[in-house]
Amino acid sequence: MTVDCSSAEFGNSQSQYSPESAGTTAARSALAEFAGRSDLVREFLVAPFGRHSAELRFILDVMRSQPLAGKWIAIMTRPYSEWRAARWSRNLPMRVVDMAPACFQSREEVECWVFKQRWQHLIGPLPMREGGDDV
Repeated sequence: MTVDCSSAEFGNSQSQYSPESAGTTAARSALAEFAGRSDLVREFLVAPFGRHSAELRFILDVMRSQPLAGKWIAIMTRPYSEWRAARWSRNLPMRVVDMAPACFQSREEVECWVFKQRWQHLIGPLPMREGGDDV
């Protein structure tokens, strides 16, 4: 379950960061073949911490190996009860510059949100399920 957590406590969720400015050409090229693979997105969303197929492990390795600058991360904002997604700054010193407006009640939920952001950034729009729904 997500909760709206927009508040001054977390600063302004808007920044001048452009999601397109991070991510590498090499990573996008390596991941391009997975653009329509809703099965891989579903595999992660069902079990973010489970055993994954070789293809999904490859995607996760590429996503996780990207430079920290501008990268979405999951952070715990209340011990074991609330998580947020945050984005690192693009310049040194590294600091959080964006916070997602939603609060998450489990680490699994925030990890799924971060995964979707990284997928959209490096691979493209989330694939559609049969019937036209987003995964």
